[in-house]
Amino acid sequence: MHRLYRYKDFTIEVNSESIYGIPGGKVLSIPLRYVAVLSISSGESSTTIQRLSFGQSADRPFATEAEALMRGYGAAQSIIDGMTIGSALGSMR
Repeated sequence: MHRLYRYKDFTIEVNSESIYGIPGGKVLSIPLRYVAVLSISSGESSTTIQRLSFGQSADRPFATEAEALMRGYGAAQSIIDGMTIGSALGSMR
């Protein structure tokens, strides 16, 4: 699943990617969990500032595609807020 969001002067692109596995020893491999892959680009250019993947570390992938998308979007908002606060503090010096 793919979503595109606008937040402040940035574009956030969030994709959910499936982690496949074999539940309970069955033969077929099906999506068991999902990770969020996000790209953040500045409104001024289409160059990607950051590309990150969430949900793979510490064996904590997301249970649904919707959860992966929303958590990825929330993480991107936090990153952008940190970047904008950091640049505002730098301009005060």
